[in-house]
Amino acid sequence: MSTHTFRRPRLPSHYYVLYDPPDSAGDEVLHFISECRKIKLKGYSLREFHRSVVPLLDGQHTLEEIENEVSDLFAPPDLEACLALLAEHNLLEEADERLLSSEASMHLEPQRNFFHEVSLDPDQVQQQLANATVAILGLGGAGAHAALALAAARVGTLRCIDSHLVTPADPYLAAVFSLSDVGTARVDAVRRSVAAIAPHVNILAHHAPLETDADVLAAVQGADFALCCVDAAQSAVAYKLNRVCLQMGLRWTSCAAAGPEVIIGPTVHPFETACYLCYKMRAVTCAENPEDAFAFQRFLDHRKQDDSGRRENVVFGTGLAGHLIGLEALKELTGMTPPAVLGRIAVIDLLGLTLKKHLVLRKPWCPACFGQQAADVTPSHEEGT
Repeated sequence: MSTHTFRRPRLPSHYYVLYDPPDSAGDEVLHFISECRKIKLKGYSLREFHRSVVPLLDGQHTLEEIENEVSDLFAPPDLEACLALLAEHNLLEEADERLLSSEASMHLEPQRNFFHEVSLDPDQVQQQLANATVAILGLGGAGAHAALALAAARVGTLRCIDSHLVTPADPYLAAVFSLSDVGTARVDAVRRSVAAIAPHVNILAHHAPLETDADVLAAVQGADFALCCVDAAQSAVAYKLNRVCLQMGLRWTSCAAAGPEVIIGPTVHPFETACYLCYKMRAVTCAENPEDAFAFQRFLDHRKQDDSGRRENVVFGTGLAGHLIGLEALKELTGMTPPAVLGRIAVIDLLGLTLKKHLVLRKPWCPACFGQQAADVTPSHEEGT
């Protein structure tokens, strides 16, 4: 990376810059330290660089202004060589005020610094998020946490889909809700909470029950990614969403807070990975008593209720589920890294704080996805589910 690409060079704010005086060989040292990296640069005139140049690397000064300000200390070619060295070590970024207001930049500074550290252009990625739409089905516990986290990350549009009212247990399962929200629509309560922290995020509220595949299709139409956070007793909604996403080619993932465990995934890329029905069929097959497991899944499929307020859960589990599934959406939208549960599930033991991943293989003759644009999933050494 050369310095000519920087109009307003900026040292990311998460770096501390420390100066060491000359050692026995006469070398001065500058330390650039963050939580993730420690870089040591040796040379001469680093004290002057530390005192005079580093404070100007705040994104408020153009390269020409910096050169003029320190012209009595550094010739322009020498200064550009120093900045080129910083750029080579990913210690500079371009400050672009066109995409974010100064206030928004301050709110998102930690996230922008994170994107910088994973070698993404913060402004570009933030614009991708601003242009994105995520559909969230189910706003109890985990879904409410995910909605608020994605709004904080400034995902531009959230399709919040839930037909239920806030229950007395909801303020416990998600601090998005307050006791005064009990009896009001979950969607409206989430919209108020989002407006308080991210007023520019667009909330599209869907209050109607999802009785048919067409209802689900209408609710998620236009989304770039979908999250399924419905209660287990609403499994019929998850199966409808699975069929709709296969039809639309829409990527999606799901989560569950299941007592002492949190389950994230599988993230489904239609016809590339196992679908949700593949996952459920394999889970039943691997159960200790498959017949009983199948009978219980049929019971849940017909129940069509939200039982989240009566389950054996703790707020820490629903919060973890919501934030991790939101993180999966963030990675999908930005291409930051492959989703951690693409074609897999992650099972987190809340009591032992352990995590296990299980590969979900496509199910031959799956009624939902077999034979349509099929793509083989190569088995790995990971345990199948």
